[in-house]
Amino acid sequence: MGGDARRNEQIDAVIQQLTRDGHNIPSPFSKRELYRTAADVGIAVWKPDVKARFTDRVLDQLHYEWDPVSQSFIPAVTEELVDDIQLAASTITPSFDTELSESLRTRVEAWCDLHGFDTFETGTVQRTVARHAVLSVLLKAALYEWYQHRGDVPPLSETIQQAFRNASERTDNPAFDTFVLDDIAELADETVLASVVTHRDRLLYSNQPAADIGRIYAAVTPSEYRQSLGQFRTPPEIAEAMQSWAARGDCHLLDPGMGAGILSSSYHPRWVLNTEPAHVNGIDRSPLSLVMGATALTLSGQANKPQTSDFLDVRPDDLQRDVEGVVCNPPYTSGDALPKQYKDRINANIEESTGIEISARSPLYTYFLYHARSFLSSGDRAAFLTPDSFLTRAYGTSLKQFLLDEFSIKALVQFNPDGDSVFEDAQVTALLSFLETSATGEESLTRFIRVDESVDASTLRDAVRNGDQGETEWGTINHVPQADLADRENWAALFAPCDVDTSALTSLNELATIHRGKSTGDVNFFCLTRNDVDEYGISEEHLSRLIRQPAVVTGYDFTAEDWENLRGAGEEVWLLDPDELPKIKNCQYDFEHQVLFDPDSLPRNSDDEVLNIVSYLRESVHKSLRANVIDKRQYWYRPRRQPSPQVLVQDAGRDGFRFVLNETSARNINNFRGFFDVHLDETELKALLAYLNSPVAARVIQTQTQTQQGGYEKLSISALHGLPVIDPTSLANPIVTTLADLFDELRETARNDGDCEAVLHRLDSVLQQVI
Repeated sequence: MGGDARRNEQIDAVIQQLTRDGHNIPSPFSKRELYRTAADVGIAVWKPDVKARFTDRVLDQLHYEWDPVSQSFIPAVTEELVDDIQLAASTITPSFDTELSESLRTRVEAWCDLHGFDTFETGTVQRTVARHAVLSVLLKAALYEWYQHRGDVPPLSETIQQAFRNASERTDNPAFDTFVLDDIAELADETVLASVVTHRDRLLYSNQPAADIGRIYAAVTPSEYRQSLGQFRTPPEIAEAMQSWAARGDCHLLDPGMGAGILSSSYHPRWVLNTEPAHVNGIDRSPLSLVMGATALTLSGQANKPQTSDFLDVRPDDLQRDVEGVVCNPPYTSGDALPKQYKDRINANIEESTGIEISARSPLYTYFLYHARSFLSSGDRAAFLTPDSFLTRAYGTSLKQFLLDEFSIKALVQFNPDGDSVFEDAQVTALLSFLETSATGEESLTRFIRVDESVDASTLRDAVRNGDQGETEWGTINHVPQADLADRENWAALFAPCDVDTSALTSLNELATIHRGKSTGDVNFFCLTRNDVDEYGISEEHLSRLIRQPAVVTGYDFTAEDWENLRGAGEEVWLLDPDELPKIKNCQYDFEHQVLFDPDSLPRNSDDEVLNIVSYLRESVHKSLRANVIDKRQYWYRPRRQPSPQVLVQDAGRDGFRFVLNETSARNINNFRGFFDVHLDETELKALLAYLNSPVAARVIQTQTQTQQGGYEKLSISALHGLPVIDPTSLANPIVTTLADLFDELRETARNDGDCEAVLHRLDSVLQQVI
């Protein structure tokens, strides 16, 4: 026998000895077990090079990896497992067009509606439903194996679905209950499905079953469907920090929207001693999520009672136990994306239960925070993982007041938006809220913690409980007495507090009216280049000059020469803006009908040719314009009018905000905010612009912006209205003149590509005399 064949035979013998009880793969094993077994079959593992090669080959063949926590080799979730799920699903989808009864199709369509999928007729949805059906079989098989180990059920038979039904009766675990995916799974090729079931030991022996199940679900579910439901997997280290806060000792824990159970499952299920909760109530609307969560918790050794419900319809009396802690990563679905009837109902219910008025624009996650309070008694704790948007948005005002009234807010933890996202697919800034129900809220201290670098669970937990104020190796901690927090304050600014005293400043809306630019309905159609205008021969009487986007403005002012240069460079510098056009239907739909079925009614010139402007409008029939915007206008073909702004500022950016003096008649669209009706003369306006573009103002503005993942900052109209600014009309004339001159110098320096830092430094020096 050749050397390679001999070694392969020895490796197979080692794996066979490690594998017991008829399983396909070994239970987790230590290095000592591995090398002792290897020595027994004659492998010279006392030689370092042989030992290393042997270890690599065993791990590659088994798809195992070293776990430093348990000090053992454990099975890994492999691409092969995901591929097998997808292969089994591919044997199901052809049956959707031929073998679904009318009643089953109705149930599948209801399933798709529950999970925010598109119509079941699309290929992507059909593949997703089929994959979820196969995943459900794998999860139930792993759960079945757990019970079989304990003698509660016989070995898994070939009639899998019947075995699951028997297990439902014997174990009373609702994860075995039959639902629509079970009927879908029966359409799979039995041989291919059986190959998926052989992977059940990988979950049974997993050291982190919740994390592994979450990874599998993410791998077989298109990201757009997870995002439509606001489903984003919690990283294990964050889950550990949240659970260690909320679950103290032998408590009962509530996990609304439990998903794969990552928040409430054991940290290290192989440890004999742990401090996990005595019991977990997991709640989720989806039966598949119930199967995922119940499987993960049970495989972790965590006592649990899952239920399929909308958490917002569950009342404390519906649970068999009083809970003493809540951990929750709720769905992030926006308020506008929720069905109106459902949104109205939950909004009314929560308003009635809390006694406060709640904005109808509130996203779904905020209702979970409101409702969770009703399950807690004094001294209980809760930890939530949500977007940080409620800290700055108008709908967050009522939620912030609710938190101040009902909780001692121990810590809010923001993960630096300039860093990697906490979630793989969600471009939101993650926020952890650590709360305790108590009557001492006004006497407590709230820690605003910003995490800039990776941090482990224990470090984060210590920071939440007793972190000192100041910078750390991984971020910053800011102490704020809870009594000093106000519901209308921008709490996001407290993660990096501003050092500028704004108490003597005035609000910007006292000096100017501020509006966002009007939406065109379709920038590609309404925003035109010189070539577009020339090609169609559109007269300037049907156009307005346009500053298309912030990127075309490179300095602190915009002049007629700048506009001409952009025009020559082929930029979009014209806005389609005709007056009423006789014989053109004012409604877009009616115009399309006119073009298609009554073209002779279109206005023509003396040569019986369709007018140039009408010829261009006719092109819209073949374009997908935003009808909801266009239909609200007096004339569909003319964006709502607005005067030329005196000052422009972009609506969002990553590198701060520039306030630009507009010296042209050009208009803007909705990617700019504009200043109108400015109650200042020319010198005073330039003084104001000097302040707005100064480093001092940049620090103040930072407290008013809403930061998105990736460092993308939005500056809302309301934030601009309340922005603290100097009032030039109340300053001495020499100061106003000096500031105006510095703004002129700043814009000239920028126009000549000079060093603006020196000018900005002098500008700050002058402002120190004012603020």
